[in-house]
This record gives sequence, C-alpha cells and structure tokens, in this order.
Amino acid sequence: MNLPLITAPIMENSDLAHGFTTRAGGVSLGAFESLNLSRRDGDPVENVLENRDRARRALGLQTLVFARQVHGNRVRMVGRAPEDGIAGECDAMITNVRGVGLVAQTADCVPLLLHDPVQKAVAAVHSGWRGTVREIARQAIDALMVAYGSRPADLRAAIGPAIGQENYRVGPEVLEAFIDLFGSLDGLAGPVDGAGGAKLNNTAAVQRQLLEAGLAPENIWVSDACTFNDDRFFSCRRARGGVFGGQGGVIGLL
Repeated sequence: MNLPLITAPIMENSDLAHGFTTRAGGVSLGAFESLNLSRRDGDPVENVLENRDRARRALGLQTLVFARQVHGNRVRMVGRAPEDGIAGECDAMITNVRGVGLVAQTADCVPLLLHDPVQKAVAAVHSGWRGTVREIARQAIDALMVAYGSRPADLRAAIGPAIGQENYRVGPEVLEAFIDLFGSLDGLAGPVDGAGGAKLNNTAAVQRQLLEAGLAPENIWVSDACTFNDDRFFSCRRARGGVFGGQGGVIGLL
C-alpha cells in the first residue's frame, strides 16, 4: 500500500519495518483528516481501525499493538499480541516477536523507536515532557537489556517528528523539573521570560538521554520536522484546545 511514511536511514534493515505516519492516506474526515490513529477524540471507531490497518499493511506487519499512554515511565513487554491490540497502561513497549508492530502515538510529544539488530528486539516509546523527566527512554533501554540482553552500544534509535522548540513554551514548573534532572537548561531551553517560562527542546532532551544511556551518536537519527509548523501532522498545541487526531511511530521485526 502506498502510504506516506517518514523513515530513518540508520534503521534500514531487511529484518525490520518502521516508520512515522503523517496525516495522509487514511479515511477520517474533518479535524481528523485523514490517517488518524487515535481513538480518544471522537473519530468513528471504524475509521480509526481502518487507518490503523492501513498502517499495518503498509509496513507488512501481522498486527499493531497500542498502549494506553499516561505520560509515565512504565514499560511493557509484548509477547503474543493482545486480542484487542492494547498492551495496557504504559508509555513504552518492547518485543522480540516477529510480525508485531509497536506503536507510539503522538500529537506533539516525542516518538522514539529503538532497534537492536544483534539481539533482534525493538521498542516504541512515547516521551512527552513528563515522560522525559521520568526517563522513559532510559527505562525502555534498561528493559531491552534485562529482557533480551541488549547492549546500548548496539542500539539504533530514531526520534520522530515532534513539536519544535520555537513553538513549545513551558512554565517554570517544567523548567525546574528539567533542571533537577539534567543539572541545567543548557541546550535544552531558551532564555527564561518574564513569567519564568521558556521554550523547551524536548527532542534534544531525549537525544541527550540516549547518549547518556550509552548509544553512539552515529546510531541516533533525529527528524527535523515540527508537528506544530508542519500541517502534515496532528498537533495538540496547534489545535488550541480543540479537536485533533494523532499520528504514530511504528516499529516491528519482520
């Protein structure tokens, strides 16, 4: 199926399917036009299920597994795919089962895909600012190490489209959380404004966490697309409290 997907060159592997979806190629209408993968905002279920199946078929996977994302740091290991396609409440999933595609849904947050080409395992991670502060990326890497014997130096990472720093002002409580974790805001946030807020680069924060976890810089690919500026994507912040859908980062072993 000819479905627009954004892919990372470093993830190209005959045993791997991966991609970041856009809004194009689906059946949803209106604010959800057209490849909405999210079921939470009122798009008819049959549309969402058809969109999800189109993504599955485009990637050549047997099934897709989604999570009830809660901006936490829980990781679930997926063996046999659940009948309803929902792994449960978590913000990262890992698997070494072929044909099972893991999906990180986003609409501004950072989608992170991980592949271990040595131990043959993958992970999909949803990292909003809360997930970043709770180190969900590091939790996923640790889970790969424990479950499958992965080594950070072997991992390949793709950080997909997310809201760019220029459009992502956060308040002082968020900045304080990042300072507590990283020690400073250097390289992660712009100048603090009069109200104590600043523009945050959550993508850079996730990339820094990958490096700190032991991934090689050359094994990390980062999309330069901003979900707020680029109407190929759904964006929570651009919707300004209105209705919006969601795209996804998908990864699975073939």
